[in-house]
Amino acid sequence: MKTSMSDWIRRYGVILMAVAVVVCADLPAQGAGKLVFTALEKDGTKVWDGSGAIDGKGPVTLTVKNTLAAAHGFSIDTMTVSEVIKPGEEKTITVPLANINAAVATHRVYCQLHPTHVAATITVVK
Repeated sequence: MKTSMSDWIRRYGVILMAVAVVVCADLPAQGAGKLVFTALEKDGTKVWDGSGAIDGKGPVTLTVKNTLAAAHGFSIDTMTVSEVIKPGEEKTITVPLANINAAVATHRVYCQLHPTHVAATITVVK
């Protein structure tokens, strides 16, 4: 029996898809170094909403949004980050690897202007 061109394409297409799945499964999660935090109010309490995980192997990009009517602080002591985010403002903060304390497994994200606001966290996964 003679194999048609479409049969060959189908067979090699299946093989290529299988290889692609294996390669993609071995890559780190997309966005592992890109996190989003939003200042908002939940149940009457102001919070930095957001969290996430980083691999600790490269810089971290933080997108920080303030949806509230007043300025709010955005600090991560263990990453040398201290910013003030104006009402309605969105900022992108890139933290170089050299600024990330490698001895810390959980980084606290908090408002340095208002100590009662609820903090968020960034976890390092290895």
